[in-house]
Amino acid sequence: MANDARLLLREIYPLWAEDRVRFGDTDRLGHVNNAAYATYFETARVELMQRLLSGPESYFVLARIAIDYRAELRELGPIGIGSVITGLGRSSFTTGQAVFQGDLCAATAEGVVVLVDAATRRATPLPETLRQALLALAMPQAAGAGG
Repeated sequence: MANDARLLLREIYPLWAEDRVRFGDTDRLGHVNNAAYATYFETARVELMQRLLSGPESYFVLARIAIDYRAELRELGPIGIGSVITGLGRSSFTTGQAVFQGDLCAATAEGVVVLVDAATRRATPLPETLRQALLALAMPQAAGAGG
């Protein structure tokens, strides 16, 4: 199943991270290797997570990611990674993300992120303050969706 087509639209992303395509990200075909995209998406997720959590009592883990490769990236240089919350569950949320170089959307991703209690190492419910912070970064239909 393909990622939500709205993820191709720059204007849906309330949060942006910057990275760059490095020579080591490319393969013998002269474009960015598929494995590098997971790192780009991680860069943006880590920025999101650092923005949301402040204490050592809990942390986020990535439970699932689905990447759709949309276009080749061949140019070394800056990229932008947009992030938006597309679903909220009891102890998890879903992110929508995209890698852009200029106007070109090279890949989109949907990921499920789970809040984990550091002491028990088990999923724990999202506190109300965290839910509100996630809703502030969400597409309008995100409330109530997800796992």
